[in-house]
Amino acid sequence: MKIYTYGIIDSNISLEEPLTGLNGAPVHNIPYRDISMVISTIDENNEEMTNTHAIEHHKVVEILMKRFTLLPVKFRSIFNKDQAISIMENFYSDIRDNIDRLRNKEEFGIKVIWSGEKIKEQIIRDQCRNNPVLLEESESQGRRFIEEVFKDYVIDKEFREKADICVAIVDNFLCKYVTEKRLEKLKNNDLLLNAFYLVERGKEKGFKEAFEVLKLAPGNFRYICSGPYPPYNFIKWSDPEACKQSGEKVL
Repeated sequence: MKIYTYGIIDSNISLEEPLTGLNGAPVHNIPYRDISMVISTIDENNEEMTNTHAIEHHKVVEILMKRFTLLPVKFRSIFNKDQAISIMENFYSDIRDNIDRLRNKEEFGIKVIWSGEKIKEQIIRDQCRNNPVLLEESESQGRRFIEEVFKDYVIDKEFREKADICVAIVDNFLCKYVTEKRLEKLKNNDLLLNAFYLVERGKEKGFKEAFEVLKLAPGNFRYICSGPYPPYNFIKWSDPEACKQSGEKVL
């Protein structure tokens, strides 16, 4: 029998209230010093994960993050009891540091979507309007050729500069409510910003209100806010590679 893992909490006391996890299995914790790993058992012959399992996982995590400081692990984290204890032993110092740093903090996700192709088309039009000679050349030599030249030497540069300005505006508007952040710009043409913000409890209301005001800003942008979640994207390890290799890359 293997164990399915939900996360590590800042308590070594048995869970007071009954809690069920994947496939209705009882959830309990494996203590180590002043922390513990929250787990449930899972049949080794039935490890295939479904959307139902994802929902069950998320429900357990939601309850745990309200009761404890939780360091969540990835969905589908399955290993044995010896591995669980080994992780807590080998990375205890990092775990304690993360728990202390992330106590009373929650993660929010922000996505900003724009029409990348329309932005590039506008850049092309602006360049042609500001450079009539280029417009004439595009008509005589073929607009497609000129657009390719712009794409290689001008459009991409202006596109990224415009993206940087837009991301800075969004980030400056929200950052006064956050303690840490991770920004991913232009993961593709249309995903302008994929951001993760760490917000102290008590400041969530201000963060959400600022986001609602941000949505009223002019421009053809679509804003998506998700959370609060436990801090998946803010757990830090002194030796990330060793941590990945331990416990089948669950942390």
